[in-house]
Amino acid sequence: MTQALRVVTEADEAAAALERARAIPALPEVVAPRQPITAEIAPLPGVDAGPATSWTGRLFALSLLVATVGGLGWLGREVYFVVTDSWIAPLHLSPDSDGVAALRMQRQRQLAELARLDAEVTRIDGELAAIDAAVVRLDKLRDHATTTRRWQTEASARAASGLDTATDLLRRQRALLVQLGQRQTELVARARTDLAAGMIERTALDREEQVRDQLALELTELDRQLAEAGTRSAETRSALRALRGEDRDAGRTMPELAAGEEHTARVELEIERLRAEAVGQRALRAVAIDSAATQRELLAELEARPLYRAMTKATDIAFVPYDQLSGVTPGARIMDCTWGVFRCRQVGTITELVPGEVVTQDPWGKLARGQYVVLHLTDAAAVRERVLRVRR
Repeated sequence: MTQALRVVTEADEAAAALERARAIPALPEVVAPRQPITAEIAPLPGVDAGPATSWTGRLFALSLLVATVGGLGWLGREVYFVVTDSWIAPLHLSPDSDGVAALRMQRQRQLAELARLDAEVTRIDGELAAIDAAVVRLDKLRDHATTTRRWQTEASARAASGLDTATDLLRRQRALLVQLGQRQTELVARARTDLAAGMIERTALDREEQVRDQLALELTELDRQLAEAGTRSAETRSALRALRGEDRDAGRTMPELAAGEEHTARVELEIERLRAEAVGQRALRAVAIDSAATQRELLAELEARPLYRAMTKATDIAFVPYDQLSGVTPGARIMDCTWGVFRCRQVGTITELVPGEVVTQDPWGKLARGQYVVLHLTDAAAVRERVLRVRR
């Protein structure tokens, strides 16, 4: 620019000098003698000592300089913005969008799955409570079997002791009856002697014989009772030995004990089965709880996406590739430019940076990775643009 200005200035000065030369009058021709003549050159009238300038040329040069500087400044500014600005691909979401409808269906499926898992946990909790109650009752029933055996042992011991006492009393009673029978036999013999001597009547002899026969009958009854008492005592002592476990080495088992042991074995097997089932149910419950927690996390992530917000109201979002993400921050200005470079104007701001990676196509059809941002557009028509620029 300086060289161009210098050339213009020199051209103006040359034109001015030419005009001044044309204004000087012609001098008469003088014939001088052939001798040295010393002539003094006088300054030409109307000619300035300094170079002349033109205001028109200067104004033109200055305008050219200002235009060039302004053009270079604008070009540098645009180049700077092109380098520093980030671009985003805007997208308008509404409740009727296909992506929003698909997300709504996905959310409903996740809610249904979450409700099923919660119901499964509730069912398992009920079954575990029932299993625990059943195990407690079976434990008590098993303890009752042990208590019953102890009671039977004590009852058999008391019965054996009572039978021993009754047997002793019966033996004493039998000894007395034997003595009474012997005496009554002697009385009958005496009565017969007296009847033969005519000292008593036949009726007295019959009474004595009847008493003798009655004593004999009672003695027979006592023998039967003694035999029964002996049998009961033997059975009771055998049951007592069985209850005490004294006959296990002989390979003999009391039927009642065998039935009780079988019942106890069934109870223990049922307890073990219930406990094993409880372990399996607790494992299923843990899996269901983990699955429900995962579903809740997925649902929370789903509800944090911009598509979820568009279920209730329209939302403007934009896709930002990772290589453009550094310049996209909340509060940054959104610019709409002609041809992506010229006449840039602000059409909104960045509201929020949505966490989570998104893999989709960029505006040029290439698959790219990035994130979504939420936009606040003051010009709703800007969302129709293919690309918008973000400027801090």
